[in-house]
Amino acid sequence: MQMPDHKISSLAVKRLFSFILLIMPFGVAYPVVVDDLYVAEVLVADESSRQLRNGARAGLLQVLVRVSGTLKVEESSLVRSSLRNPAAYYYQYSYETTDQTLLLGESEVNAKILRLHFEPSAIARLLRDANLPIWGNNRPSVLLWVAVSEGQSRRILGEADSSEVVAVLVDQARLRGLPVTFPILDIEDASQVSAAEVWGAFLERIDGASDRYNPDSVLTARIQGEQGENWLGRWSYRTADAWESLESAGYSSDELIRGMVNQLADVLAGRFALGSSRARIRLKVENVENVTQYAAVTRYLEELTPVVSSSIVALDGDIAEFELETEGQYLQLIEIIKLDERLLLVGKDERNEKLRYRWTE
Repeated sequence: MQMPDHKISSLAVKRLFSFILLIMPFGVAYPVVVDDLYVAEVLVADESSRQLRNGARAGLLQVLVRVSGTLKVEESSLVRSSLRNPAAYYYQYSYETTDQTLLLGESEVNAKILRLHFEPSAIARLLRDANLPIWGNNRPSVLLWVAVSEGQSRRILGEADSSEVVAVLVDQARLRGLPVTFPILDIEDASQVSAAEVWGAFLERIDGASDRYNPDSVLTARIQGEQGENWLGRWSYRTADAWESLESAGYSSDELIRGMVNQLADVLAGRFALGSSRARIRLKVENVENVTQYAAVTRYLEELTPVVSSSIVALDGDIAEFELETEGQYLQLIEIIKLDERLLLVGKDERNEKLRYRWTE
């Protein structure tokens, strides 16, 4: 369940949009640590105990979706049971006044934001008990190149843009825990790529314009629609070396955009969210030349989201060998390490789950 959308209105329906989305993993990876994964915000009508209980249920589901990386959490009987007692999972809540309204019966009332802070260990335990994945707060950054058509003109949207498309993109990305950014749209950007090229999905030009931002992923969109018609979207995205294409439809621009952001989040979570399975992996690290570097490597490995425990098993010159107990799959550990540039992969033995890296600091 998400915060009501009534204030992200259908004003955008008067604009013309059509979607072609392309998601491309990109060069140097600079992951983003996402704050507030365990903080939910829900609109409520008042501060009554009933509204608190209902808002807390919605907030718990919001956090479970964000942390697991999947919209299917509510299919778990254990999760459905936990939603009957949300107070067991949060430790703090507060209210904030807004200029938004809610429909209560047949009357509109001024809404408040109910902000709930959930306990990370309790959420993680619930997801593990339900055999659901856990997506850590170190997440791939996504750069958005979005071109819109308004009458006879086309333009690229920036973060400060007042467009409803930007509002919905940002809001839905926040709900799913996706760190998204827009280009600065300064002279350098203008010299690299035009609105017409983003509109036409000139991927090489978009790729070149993205270099300065060093994102993990690039999303480019062309948006067009007509009042009174269904909104249609055609996607192309690439994870690793494979391109995938799909189509989406919605009754409004909001529905279409939220659905596409959800699918993007599902794709990325599929690569990085950790399942409940455990594995033991041998990992050798080259270029560990002194005590300081050894301590840095040890600390780095222990702080990786999938690593439950690590122990040193051998030292040979500048090579340190570790045994890791991890959650999730072997290949997911590789993908998560790839988000950072502190370890460079130099060899892997998938059959025996052995990895060889070079420490770069």
